[in-house]
Amino acid sequence: MVVAASAIRVMVVDDDEMMRKLTRRTLEKMGFAQIYAAKDGAEAFELARSQHPHVIISDYDMPTMHGLQFLKAIRQDPGLEKTGFIMLSGAANGAVIKKAKELGADRVVMKPFSAADLKQKLEALVHELTGSSIEWTTPH
Repeated sequence: MVVAASAIRVMVVDDDEMMRKLTRRTLEKMGFAQIYAAKDGAEAFELARSQHPHVIISDYDMPTMHGLQFLKAIRQDPGLEKTGFIMLSGAANGAVIKKAKELGADRVVMKPFSAADLKQKLEALVHELTGSSIEWTTPH
């Protein structure tokens, strides 16, 4: 089974506005069209409850609601618990990765990341969650 990238809802959560914009542009270039963005976990949790993204790409270190708190809230919400979750971290710290995995992160990506690395992680995650592969389209 194949699903178009444009049909997948993705949420980007990062307190750094430039990082949110960069990640959004990267996703748009891959063909994603339904992209939601939030500046922290608290804002993202409310947005996730209304938009039901298929995949969340969230920073680890954020104010208001930390990435791990956000991940825990997602995993405890009956409507969102199965949402794919990629944790971004600037700290190459084994404890961070371990804790994120324990709380249910599907993938951990270290910053800075390449578009190719993110694409590979998204492809593997979508396949793992749905059994489908992504049809990558480039917007014209």
